Amino acid sequence: MVQGSGFQRSKLIALNRQTTGYIYSKVDGAREYFSLKEVNQQLSEENLKLRNRLDILSSNLDSATVISDLREGHHYFFIQSRIVQNSIFKQYNYLTLNKGKKQGVFRDMGVISDQGLVGIVLESSANFATVIPLINRDFRLSAKIKSNNYSGILQWDGSSPRYAVLNEIPFHVELAAGDTILTSGFSSIFPEGIKVGRIESFSLDKGNFYDIRIELFTDFQRLYHVNVIRNYRQEEQLNLENQHR
Repeated sequence: MVQGSGFQRSKLIALNRQTTGYIYSKVDGAREYFSLKEVNQQLSEENLKLRNRLDILSSNLDSATVISDLREGHHYFFIQSRIVQNSIFKQYNYLTLNKGKKQGVFRDMGVISDQGLVGIVLESSANFATVIPLINRDFRLSAKIKSNNYSGILQWDGSSPRYAVLNEIPFHVELAAGDTILTSGFSSIFPEGIKVGRIESFSLDKGNFYDIRIELFTDFQRLYHVNVIRNYRQEEQLNLENQHR
C-alpha cells in the first residue's frame, strides 16, 4: 500500500521523522541532564574546597563575600561567574563572562577556577566581561617553580590549549618533570600560590635559559564556572610601585 500510494508514503515518512525527532530530543535531554549533574558536582566540590581552604564554616558565604587572609594581610573579593563564550583554538583566544560592572567585575581582575589559573579581565560592560585567558599569545604572568621558588615568565606559544611555556629560568636551576608551577605573587592581580600546571619537559637549547613546557591544570575545553578575584589593596600597591618607575 505504501509503495503504491504517494499519500501513504508521505504519511509514513512524516511519522518516521516525528518518531526519530522525539527520540533524538529525549537522548539530547538525557545528555544535557547528565552534563548538568557533572557541572553541579564540580561546583559543589569547588565551593567545598574554597571554604575549607579559607576556614569559613558559615553557610552564608556567597559570591560577593569579602575574604581576608590574615596571614598575608591581603583582602580578596570573589565573584562567581559563568562562561558564556569561549574560544580555544585561535592564537588570540578570549572568554566572555556573564558578570560585569554591576556585579563588581572590572578590568585587571584575576580569573581562576577550581582547576587553577584561567586569565585576566580585559574589559567589562554593565553585565558582561571579556577575559584574556592563559591560552592567548598576549598573556604574560610571573610564575614560580614550587620546589625551589625560582620565578619566570609564563606565556602561551599557541601550539595547544593544554600546554604553556615558562621562560627566564637560568640553566643552573635544578628541574624535574612533574614539578608544580604556581603564581609567584609578584603581581597585584593574583595572590601567590594559584595552581598553574606541572613541568612536562625542559631543555637547554637556547643559551643560558631553559625552555620549559608546562602541562596546564586548567582544561579550557571543559571550563564553565569561574571565580573573578580582586585584590582590595591592588590600587595601593600599584600607586606605590608607579612612584619608582
